[in-house]
Amino acid sequence: MARLLMVAHRLPFPPNKGDKIRAFHVLTHLAERHQVLLASLVDDANDLKHVESLRSRVADLAFARIDGRARRLMSARSLASSRSVTVTHFHRNELQSAIDDWIDEAPFDGVMCSSSASAEYLFRSRHWQGSLRKAVKVMDLIDVDSTKWSQYADSASFPMSWVYRHEARTLGDYEQRIVREFDRSFLVSPAEAALLGDAADAGKVGAFANGVDLNFFNPAFVPAALPEAQAGHSGPLIVFTGVMDYRPNVEGVEWFVREVFPAIRAREPQARFAIVGSRPGKSVLALAEVPGVIVTGFVDDVRDWLARADVCVAPLQIARGIQNKVLEAMAMGRAVVTTPQAFEGVEAQAGRDLLVSNSPAEFSKTVLSLLADSKQASFIGLNARACMEQRYRWALNLSVLDEVFA
Repeated sequence: MARLLMVAHRLPFPPNKGDKIRAFHVLTHLAERHQVLLASLVDDANDLKHVESLRSRVADLAFARIDGRARRLMSARSLASSRSVTVTHFHRNELQSAIDDWIDEAPFDGVMCSSSASAEYLFRSRHWQGSLRKAVKVMDLIDVDSTKWSQYADSASFPMSWVYRHEARTLGDYEQRIVREFDRSFLVSPAEAALLGDAADAGKVGAFANGVDLNFFNPAFVPAALPEAQAGHSGPLIVFTGVMDYRPNVEGVEWFVREVFPAIRAREPQARFAIVGSRPGKSVLALAEVPGVIVTGFVDDVRDWLARADVCVAPLQIARGIQNKVLEAMAMGRAVVTTPQAFEGVEAQAGRDLLVSNSPAEFSKTVLSLLADSKQASFIGLNARACMEQRYRWALNLSVLDEVFA
């Protein structure tokens, strides 16, 4: 049993959004095999009540709270330098001190970092040139975030285009440093790893896919009653799930409501589109004024909506890595329609396990075909579940970490 340090840029509990889901399962996997001390930031006040639950899963836990407004002001100063705004935002001196104090007590055999910003706690450590040099250092980059910022820049106007390009450049340089300094770096898919270009050394850079809790996301799940305000609606149900303060999710549902849903309603006047996810902003809330659109806000269990869905959609125009929303809907045995961007990274056969559509006209036609043919939708849902069972078990996908920390 090794003594491991895990550094996470967000508290990996509850596992209710993409990066937290992945970090939670990595932590659980490692803690079952090693002595793990967790250092994490908390950027959502609602997560504070879960700290003690997570503490019981590890040998020790240290955390620091991020004050969003104050940190954004401090991070903005990075724009006048060559530093990444992301890296500055997620570094807190008190968490750095806690990590260094742990190393004073006893060196770590290995370090597992979740997301690029967490590497800063190694680079700034007073032990960086000492015991940390000897530790096995593993980075789970998940996605190449610098590419995401570059995509944002391409669709933005000045001055935000300049801000996004600054972050794409500085974070890209930082990702290259991580690959050089760490023993292994992992991403969510081989395609994502290839985006690192020359840094994607075959011996140091690899990939392991996300998984799905197949017992939790199960077609046999019996949904609870919906809130009274939504229970009275009837008609075909199209569902999107995702945290609704995340820009790609916001832009995706806006595109669907504006460009795709009108054609669906023209053929299926009773069709409904449910946007299921926490923290919807004003622009998302405004979509509820469109006939047939439901904006739920936070829900206790997304399965209550997934289990009722006739079709699930992932209409993202910008996407990185692999979309958990797609995996979860497929694990529930739902027929899923995605854009090519949201499909990228998913190891499934388009046309058999899920359907991929690009243009608004094609997307609406595909959704309508599934609403009109329940047998086709059921067939795709069965294939989707089988695909998840075959390729997306967490224990199988995380076994690569057993080799690294052996």
